[in-house]
Amino acid sequence: MIWLGIATAVQLLALVALAVVVLSLARQVGILHERLSPAGMTRAREGIRVGEPLPGVALKELNGGELDLSQGDGFSQLVLLFVAADCPICRSVLPAFEEALVQAGHSRATEAYWVADGLQMADYDSYCQEHRIDPTRFIVSQELGLVLGVRQIPALVLLDCDRKLVALEVLNGPKQVERFFATHSALPTNPNPEKST
Repeated sequence: MIWLGIATAVQLLALVALAVVVLSLARQVGILHERLSPAGMTRAREGIRVGEPLPGVALKELNGGELDLSQGDGFSQLVLLFVAADCPICRSVLPAFEEALVQAGHSRATEAYWVADGLQMADYDSYCQEHRIDPTRFIVSQELGLVLGVRQIPALVLLDCDRKLVALEVLNGPKQVERFFATHSALPTNPNPEKST
């Protein structure tokens, strides 16, 4: 009878241990599922919504200069490409982004900036040289991404001439850059910059 009690207790302990292991594995699978989701997957995000203005954020250019993008000029739209130096998809979309900027510049005034979180500062000088990016057009800021609700990179953000959010899209490749610019190329401009608030 004693052996039966001991065997039952051992089985009960083994069952509890297995339950703990299964629960911890389920948690890990959930975390991996989140991390490995497709780059362009749409998620609920925090940050400003479409139509809301960009709040004032203290920004730094790669060369150390200060910048305020919240004040629109009532004429030119603003495009931001969020990148990382070690991101292969970011590198693959750069030529398409530069080509789209040339095309967009023919149809309307467009300002463009590359944005990075600043965690790999040593890599960005060579990154700018390699891709011929003007350091005054390269912003280093974690806060800007948080304000806009950028959760994954590469991501494209479009702000209108009054610095209101028009679109935010996570990119999977060069074709998506072309579609982004094609979709938003017919945005109206403000014909009276003096009246912009």
